[in-house]
Amino acid sequence: MESRFFKIAVDEDVARVDVLRDRLTEEDNIEEFGQELTSLVEKQKVTRIVLNMERVKYFTSSVIGKLIMLHRRMSRSDGQMVLANLPPEAEEILSTSQLLTYFNTSATDNGANSGVQA
Repeated sequence: MESRFFKIAVDEDVARVDVLRDRLTEEDNIEEFGQELTSLVEKQKVTRIVLNMERVKYFTSSVIGKLIMLHRRMSRSDGQMVLANLPPEAEEILSTSQLLTYFNTSATDNGANSGVQA
């Protein structure tokens, strides 16, 4: 699956999604961003996602909304999503929004992979 926002590798029902941009703002098509994430669950039948955020320094509340939507969709279908490698800037945004504990997070890829094990 090609994407303007992600590099995606799917292994069975686990997707590793590397976010390619350092800023996710309204100048980007955030609706497309959300649709691409949703497509992994609906079309690719992925039940576990590791979203590698190491490049992301800034994102808007619209992006947070898309992440919440995906998290809820994954939870309703007994799936899992882990936000991995959050830089301090991205972690601060989630902390300020009081969402850092809402999402499953991991400081490393290995921790994220453990977090999405069946």
